[in-house]
Amino acid sequence: MKALATTAIAASLLMLPSAAIAFDKSTIESLLVQACKDVKSNKVLKLKTNLKTNHLTLPLISEKLMCNGESVYDFAMTHNADKTAKLLRTGSVSIHDVAYNSSDKIWVWLDD
Repeated sequence: MKALATTAIAASLLMLPSAAIAFDKSTIESLLVQACKDVKSNKVLKLKTNLKTNHLTLPLISEKLMCNGESVYDFAMTHNADKTAKLLRTGSVSIHDVAYNSSDKIWVWLDD
């Protein structure tokens, strides 16, 4: 019975999703550097494959990742990677009322 329980636990550990595995700082950094290299390479399929493999999303890297001090989109445009830039372009449009009094807003800053 004890051997059966041990086997069941070992089997369940092998079936853990890869997202449950903790990454150290150097691993995360290398994944993000690879994402920047994929953007620069202008190969959309390679970028999408590596993002999916590493459990990253296009909106996430578009908003959060900086490559050489530039946003990912600007980095792609700097290196003439038009295919990946087109993929990264989110293209949101917003309308702002110029006459709106912004003093009605409450601004909150949180320390991370």
